[in-house]
Amino acid sequence: ITMCNGKEAKVKALDKSISKKRAPLLFNLAELQAECSKRFKISPDETLQIAQELYEKKLVTYPRTDARVLSTAVAKEIHKNIAGLQNYAVLQDNAKEVLAMGSYKKIASTKYVNDKQITDHYAIIPTGQGFQALGSVSPTARLVYEIIARRFLGIFYPAAVYEKVSLVTERRNEKFYCSFKVLKE
Repeated sequence: ITMCNGKEAKVKALDKSISKKRAPLLFNLAELQAECSKRFKISPDETLQIAQELYEKKLVTYPRTDARVLSTAVAKEIHKNIAGLQNYAVLQDNAKEVLAMGSYKKIASTKYVNDKQITDHYAIIPTGQGFQALGSVSPTARLVYEIIARRFLGIFYPAAVYEKVSLVTERRNEKFYCSFKVLKE
């Protein structure tokens, strides 16, 4: 191969592999606080206050939970939450797409549903209701609601497919290692 400086290098090894990555588990309070701290630079206390407000306005489920999965009982009725998100303009198309795919019908057999991992309450998810109350919350609270809803809808999509490439080149008896991954699907 020709390097960026115009010099030649020999390819000693080239490996390609395919990997799949599923959506992360749903939010519990600690995970939501960590994500909000990283994305919006808000404190864990402020995140809890926002989550509590969203819960009181019936926009999300109970926020003080340790679980990151759903119960089988909730999984059976999950289409109602998804259908409700069709009324949320920001993710309306995604909700329609998830319903059209029908992947919610098999969610109970995935890692996102596990009764043994739930103590009192299941993960924080959007209720699919109360959108008129969304106008009365702060812009930051709307952002928190959106990441909860995006994480929720994400579990119904197929796994992302990546192609991993590892490359070893050599020039003047010096080896250079490089690896990267490219999103395929």
